[in-house]
Amino acid sequence: MLEPGPPYHGRAPEHPEIVARMRELLATEWDPVGVIRNGAGGASDVHAEHAMVIVGMLAAAARETEVQRYLRQVEQQALGRTLHPFDVRRRIAETAWRIVRGL
Repeated sequence: MLEPGPPYHGRAPEHPEIVARMRELLATEWDPVGVIRNGAGGASDVHAEHAMVIVGMLAAAARETEVQRYLRQVEQQALGRTLHPFDVRRRIAETAWRIVRGL
């Protein structure tokens, strides 16, 4: 019997494990000490909200560059500046793409 493959990426927002993995990526790689969370008002679910947005973007065929742009815009809104250099956001966007596609 064949093992089922990853879920169709267009339905990724419907899979809690994909959203949870994205939330973990954001919490550990993008905002490990909570600077962005605190700059956005300190809400404990801020990473979950951004995870759902990014999963939705990638499910709708957004490119990695669009995810990078989104992360930069969130940093600027929360902090008034960017927090990470381009290559960090690029690495996060590439990992996000792999999470959504189950790779």
